[in-house]
Amino acid sequence: MATTVSVMTGGIIAVGYLLFFAKTLKLAPIKMSSRSMGLSLRNIGYHCRIGSSSLLGEMTLAVLIFMGNLMFSKYMGNDGVAAFGIACYYTPFFFNIGNAIAQSAQPIISYNYGIARWNKVDQARRLLFSTSLCSGIIVMSLFIIIPHILVALFLNQDTAAAQIAQDGFPYYAVGIPFFILNVAIVGYCQSIERMKAAVSFVFLRGAGLLIPVFLVLPLWLGTEGIWLSMPAAELLTLLIIICWCVGETKLSVRNKS
Repeated sequence: MATTVSVMTGGIIAVGYLLFFAKTLKLAPIKMSSRSMGLSLRNIGYHCRIGSSSLLGEMTLAVLIFMGNLMFSKYMGNDGVAAFGIACYYTPFFFNIGNAIAQSAQPIISYNYGIARWNKVDQARRLLFSTSLCSGIIVMSLFIIIPHILVALFLNQDTAAAQIAQDGFPYYAVGIPFFILNVAIVGYCQSIERMKAAVSFVFLRGAGLLIPVFLVLPLWLGTEGIWLSMPAAELLTLLIIICWCVGETKLSVRNKS
């Protein structure tokens, strides 16, 4: 009931603002002509295409949770699943940090990109990436320095699952800066209409790299490999993004020359 009330309250506030308080943004009646409906459907298609990477980004969390639970169940049983469950509770929080930073920058970047104000795009991009990296380092530090406090919010510290989580959180935390930065990079690609790149990067973060890494690393490193699977997949994705950026830069220079 609390969840329902909170969602309804947010919706009522948004609709009330649009109906009675908004000065420039207003609800408009739908024109029922065939031309108008066709244009509306076209715009909906554009929105779906641009937002497809965001959808896949949400699905990446599902892949992470599913594979982590599967591997911990295989190697450590119920205690391992309970320990990884705590990490799963925290993962949406730092995903939302990266998503919030990306969404805050998207209107600024997309507007300046649309009017070809490239210096503003560069400034916003640098601020986007630096803010994401700093936020990731701060969150990572919390997981490394006070894992016992974070775990104690969910489990009694005397349990085996709590001890597994406390030992594993520092390994898992290594990937948080890469995780948040990759979310921001995908948001930047959306802002400049590089949808193929955005979808490709999200796919790499999910099924493309995460599943193979989850299957391979535990064979090599044991349970630490399960905790390190997310960091490894995010780091590999970031390295591929860097290679892509270098290739794009060289291609741009070659075309200008």
